[in-house]
This record gives sequence, structure tokens and C-alpha cells, in this order.
Amino acid sequence: MKLLSAVCLALAVWATPAHAQQTAPQSLDFLAGNWTLHDASGAEIGRSRMEVQSPGAMLFEQRTVGEGAAQPIWFENSEKDSGWVQLFIGAGGQVREFAAQSAPGAWPIVMGGDVTLRDGTLVKFRLTMARASDDETRRVLEVSRDQGATWTGVFDYTYRRAR
Repeated sequence: MKLLSAVCLALAVWATPAHAQQTAPQSLDFLAGNWTLHDASGAEIGRSRMEVQSPGAMLFEQRTVGEGAAQPIWFENSEKDSGWVQLFIGAGGQVREFAAQSAPGAWPIVMGGDVTLRDGTLVKFRLTMARASDDETRRVLEVSRDQGATWTGVFDYTYRRAR
């Protein structure tokens, strides 16, 4: 009987997706839905639609700011990086990644990476995502041209759930 119980337990764990086995997963699934984007002054500047592609593991966002084209963005809960990473299409048409920089499960979530600009300059980017509630988040993107000694804001967006 003990052997049968052990086999059943092992099968239950094996059959459960890895993201569901985590003891305290940090899920971004609450972001699913339609959002309005606001700048630091509070003016509405864009829209976003987020969809859960794999619960607790992958989200897809289509973000439009102003009259620009929709920008595809993915958020991946990376086993390799032990946290959330952001994937997006860079200026050269290739996928760029902002890797996890904050501790797993910590808020705000901080992601970033080193990027070589078209003129050859190497810069650091840092994206901070803060959660005010399930209906409001803030994303601040900053750039450093001196290896992180100083940071300059690129954008400061507040996401509000569309009604």
C-alpha cells in the first residue's frame, strides 16, 4: 500500500506543470485584458492588450503609443533567469531580451540589458514594473550611457485597466 501511495504521489507531481509546482509563484496573469496608457502628467497616450499564453509562464502584449504601429512584447517567466524577462523586437528587427534583475518574487520587477545602439554605442537599459493594484501598474524605462552610474528616463507609463 505504501508503494502504491508513493507511485501515485510521484505521478501527481510528474503530471503537474512545472509552473504550478512552485511554492509561491509570482504571476503576471492579472495583467490580462485591455489597458489605457498614461504619461507622467496623466494624459492618455496609448492602449495595450495583454493575453496569457501559458498561465504563470508567458504573456503577450500588443502596445500602441500615439499613432505608431502596435509593438509586440512578450513576458516570459524564465527558469534560466529565475524571474520575468521581457522580449521585444529591437530597431534592427531582431528579438531583444531584458533579463530579470530583481530577486524572484520581488516587487517592483526590474529587468534590463546591455544594448548596442545603431551608432555603436553600448548602453544599459533598465525597466521597472511596479504594481499599484490589479487595475494599475507603472512601467519606467531608463537608459545609462556610463555603465549604470547615472540613469535617464526614456518613458514613464501608467497602465490603467480599460473600462
